[in-house]
Amino acid sequence: MSETKQSDNFFQKRWLPLLFFILGLALLWIGNQEYQQFQSEIGDYVTARPDNRTIWLLILGAAATVGGAIGLVRGRAI
Repeated sequence: MSETKQSDNFFQKRWLPLLFFILGLALLWIGNQEYQQFQSEIGDYVTARPDNRTIWLLILGAAATVGGAIGLVRGRAI
């Protein structure tokens, strides 16, 4: 029975950082896909700057991934 309590305690403490980590990785992946799409169409643009959406996806993805990783390492919710 103590194994069940330990595993329940693990998921109660770490589900939020794990969610942030997974969400951050997904945002980074989507942002990277948009950035690569932008680079392939760069000849059509006058300025060589990605969209604001791409920048925000990369920033928020990095922040969520780092926050989730720190939460998982520390063993408690952010």
